[in-house]
Amino acid sequence: MSEDLDIRRAGLRIAEAVETLDRARLGLLDQAAYDAQFQAREALLQHVRGIWDTLKSQGVSPAVRPEYQPLAALLDILTSLGEHAAATARPQS
Repeated sequence: MSEDLDIRRAGLRIAEAVETLDRARLGLLDQAAYDAQFQAREALLQHVRGIWDTLKSQGVSPAVRPEYQPLAALLDILTSLGEHAAATARPQS
């Protein structure tokens, strides 16, 4: 179980570690590129959430199953990437 938590913690550490770099890069984008980046992040997050939700609808509890902790870590990373984009000042048109 400790190894599973380590995977999850690693995902959170990755998200934290890239935040400053990610937000700086986002701040350099023009409006069209920023919008595309934001939409791509949201689409990927929704795709992975769909996998998670499918597991739940099948009666699986992915949050507590060791084999799904990498998926949980990916969700954490993708959620953070979306939050980085949302918290970054949008380019001026």
